[in-house]
Amino acid sequence: MTGPRRFRAGRFLDAAAVHAAADANPRLRQFLRTVAAHSEAGEVRSRRLLEHLIRRVVDDVGDLHLGNALNRLERIAVLRERIAGILDHVLEGSALPEGVRVETLGESFEQLRTEMRELSRPRDGIVGDAPLRLAEDAGAYANSLLREFEAGGGASGLHSEPAAAVSDAFRAMPANRKAALRRAAELEPTALWRAVTAETESGKRAAVADLETRLGGRLTPGELSRLRTAVEDLGRARSRGLQMTGARLTEALARIADPDLRALVAGGDVWLTQQLAVHNPEALATLWRRFRDRGGRADDGPGFRAYLRHDMVTYGRGVLGEYSAAFSLSSIELFLKGPDANVKVAGTDLVGIGHDGWVWLLDDKSHRATSVSGVSSLTENLVTNLRRDAADFRDAIARLQRDDPGFTPDPRILDAISRMEDAAAEIDRINRRGSASTRPARISRALEERRLRLRVTSAAGEVREITQALRDLGLAVEPTGTPVPLPPTGGR
Repeated sequence: MTGPRRFRAGRFLDAAAVHAAADANPRLRQFLRTVAAHSEAGEVRSRRLLEHLIRRVVDDVGDLHLGNALNRLERIAVLRERIAGILDHVLEGSALPEGVRVETLGESFEQLRTEMRELSRPRDGIVGDAPLRLAEDAGAYANSLLREFEAGGGASGLHSEPAAAVSDAFRAMPANRKAALRRAAELEPTALWRAVTAETESGKRAAVADLETRLGGRLTPGELSRLRTAVEDLGRARSRGLQMTGARLTEALARIADPDLRALVAGGDVWLTQQLAVHNPEALATLWRRFRDRGGRADDGPGFRAYLRHDMVTYGRGVLGEYSAAFSLSSIELFLKGPDANVKVAGTDLVGIGHDGWVWLLDDKSHRATSVSGVSSLTENLVTNLRRDAADFRDAIARLQRDDPGFTPDPRILDAISRMEDAAAEIDRINRRGSASTRPARISRALEERRLRLRVTSAAGEVREITQALRDLGLAVEPTGTPVPLPPTGGR
């Protein structure tokens, strides 16, 4: 049997994801049908059992892998200390510690290399080519899983059926829908519950189609139509109940100081507004303040939800775009300014040095539009951003030198910073003097002379071209490979 669990990785699994996987896998679907057929609780209990089994196995496999990794890290730490001690003696020109041979250094390096290699291959490092066994006796392991499941009353992990929410939805239905549901429950109870609890759209369609096939000829077309609507209502109520309980919502509301926002969340959308209130109340308060500052009404729940969704999608796409661009630009050898989550902060997104020594200044425009006409960080704000980035890089070098007096900065980086500062001074002079009609060409030439490139990426967008005015300044769109798929424009 596996040892005591310390990490509990299974608790992080999302219940909806577990059930979606079960709906999508033929063998798991068969498991659910078999268990449901031999259980008084039917489909409900079989799904809870499957979720419990998956969480427990993830717990045990996680303990096996993470425990092995910790042991290796401890051995790596010992080896590093041993190697460091030997090197200290060698560098100081003193005799090696008693009992330590020169050959020991090579052996220690070889052991360190082996441990590092096995650390990157956790399964091979634990069992090699042998099967991954979680216990010496499979039967005893299975019995322990079932005992644990029964001890919990058949509830599993983070998921329990929101029976109250489903019952409330049933009671609120018109009488003819209730009648259709009761009739289906008498004839095909398992198939009906499978249709109500399906977690995915495709799973829902398949389950409803299966239910209607089983009921063929026993319900009238009108009853089937009302049954479909009733199943949809119950499924939606169940999903809402899984996402939010009364206790969780009450706790979230208690943390909201603004009475208008509290009222809006109380009657708001469970998928977005209430979830944000539970998981990130600080962000909710900030976004509410911005919404109101921009003229949003205190009672406009749908308007605030639309504002939240737009902000989340835009922000998420910006972060995804920056990181994807950074990891897709093989021409850049060294980043002076890498991607981060502060996509709303003004300035350049990325600054790097290419293999040819040119400095790249990049702005990611992961927009849905195919063309861009404005890149303020690389045009009207270019001088400010060049100076700010250069100053930040020099400050970072100064901090490193304070922390480590022996630190020597890479000459390429110092040269790149100097060229950025020189370009800022020259472009500032161009902006203040000379004909406006020749300004773009002069700025482009100044950048080229100092080996600076201005590039636009769209790693999570559709931008493929820029206007002639931007091209005149020396900007170009830099491809980043296959675009990251964008989220849908719609939403619940």
